Amino acid sequence: MLLPDNIRRVPKVDLHVHIEGTVTPDLVKRIAHRNKVVVPPDLISGKSQSFQWRDDGTPKGNLRGFLAAYDHATSVLRKAQDYTDVIYDYLKRSSDEGCIYAEVAISADHGAMAGLTYPQLLEAISQGYEKAKKETGIELRLISTCVRHYGPEGALKVGQTTGAHPHPLVTGFGMAGDENAFTIADFKPAYDAAGRLGRTAHAGEASGPETVRQARDILKIRRFGHMVRAIEDPSLIEEQKAINAVPEVCVSSNMALKVFKDYRAHPVRKFFDAGLKVTFGSDDPPFFRTSIGREYHIAWEKFGFSEKELVKVSRNAIEEAFIDDATRGKLLDKLSAFKVAA
Repeated sequence: MLLPDNIRRVPKVDLHVHIEGTVTPDLVKRIAHRNKVVVPPDLISGKSQSFQWRDDGTPKGNLRGFLAAYDHATSVLRKAQDYTDVIYDYLKRSSDEGCIYAEVAISADHGAMAGLTYPQLLEAISQGYEKAKKETGIELRLISTCVRHYGPEGALKVGQTTGAHPHPLVTGFGMAGDENAFTIADFKPAYDAAGRLGRTAHAGEASGPETVRQARDILKIRRFGHMVRAIEDPSLIEEQKAINAVPEVCVSSNMALKVFKDYRAHPVRKFFDAGLKVTFGSDDPPFFRTSIGREYHIAWEKFGFSEKELVKVSRNAIEEAFIDDATRGKLLDKLSAFKVAA
């Protein structure tokens, strides 16, 4: 998208995004053609050329519709080259909008569905990243992620696989999927098996405040995917401030999935003003008609974030990123070199 110049210039960080969820409708069609896979006719709108899904009107219907569309779109990924193309395309688009660093969730389960072992998946992604980094300078790290609604046994296998195959780009372990499936405690063994990696987990988006507490206390995490429904419990906000919690906020995702009825109801501004260490993520950008640049633009346009405050959000993300100190220092130097308009 075409961003206003003041927003385009701000160095950005995408701290919450899923690799399969970055694939654009155009890339889905191109990969499907290459792999001789038929794309479901109702997946991509002919008029807008955007992803679409069915909402049955029930409280969880929109989420179920999205997850089905996500699975249909990502089912075209069948080869290592597909993942190389997807990560390169995402990183190049993000860099064009001023993104200097991204942490991308990857799924050994989805890789297996594409016929790839976990090491093969990592190699494919690494090739796309190296090409993008050479062209743009963007940095990338990966969060190996289990899928909650695939069950605790599947999650444990992902954790064990992650722990058995350490990789310099894999610096975190997380959990995505349906927040209402099983219990948080069911997934502690998966986190423990993954080894000494940074930890994050989806909590407080499709589920309420209590899941945030459970993820914090059982999984021992400070970074939370979304966490936005913590706003329903003022005491939880104070608890989260006390541990310097880091919400990975994805406004467009929340709006598309009807977590909030409108921008006025969204808590990102309240979180920031309360002193929470807010960061931004694009989540599954083409599905929600967004990008990391658009998330920063929305913060400016809809919530009144100044350039200085947007830079603070990027600083929050770099400070809390799962990266080595040398890389963190380089990214902070880039951020410090940016001069906020008077």
